[in-house]
Amino acid sequence: MAPQKIRLYNDDYIKFGFTFIQKDGIQMPQCVICHVVLSNDALRQSRLERHLTTAHPMLKEKPKEFFVAKKNSLNKMKLDRTGEFQQNNEKIIEASYHIAFMVAQQKKPHTLGETLIKPSILKTVEIVLGEESKRKVSQISLSDNTIKRRIDELALDIQNQLIYKLKNSKSLCFPRP
Repeated sequence: MAPQKIRLYNDDYIKFGFTFIQKDGIQMPQCVICHVVLSNDALRQSRLERHLTTAHPMLKEKPKEFFVAKKNSLNKMKLDRTGEFQQNNEKIIEASYHIAFMVAQQKKPHTLGETLIKPSILKTVEIVLGEESKRKVSQISLSDNTIKRRIDELALDIQNQLIYKLKNSKSLCFPRP
């Protein structure tokens, strides 16, 4: 079996809305509109043009300058090495804590997060909001270890709040014998 041909990015590919990222020394095409990263094999005019016409049909008549501007704004964004956004993980972590709290309230096993809740959420988001939203939501960690750790952290926080309130409360003054 012959080794697979490594394709190289051509500057003309920007007219189809594509730039590239380096991944393990190989150029991978990245759409400047939806930021999806395709395989190196897709680094050819016909495949890039097909992505533009199927995924972004309303943009296929846009001039090259439009895509160059998108590329420039993409370069200013914080992307990790896979071409995905380095998201501010606060919302993802917050969602994980909320789900851990609900699991604790129901006194259910910690594995419920990864065996039932996450698959249910992912399927719902995929159906209602689409694949891109599903990818974002899939970053929420609901493993049994994560749920246990979050529940322990929530319990400790509640305990610390209670101790603080008791120490600073004047209504719990007991008369001394």
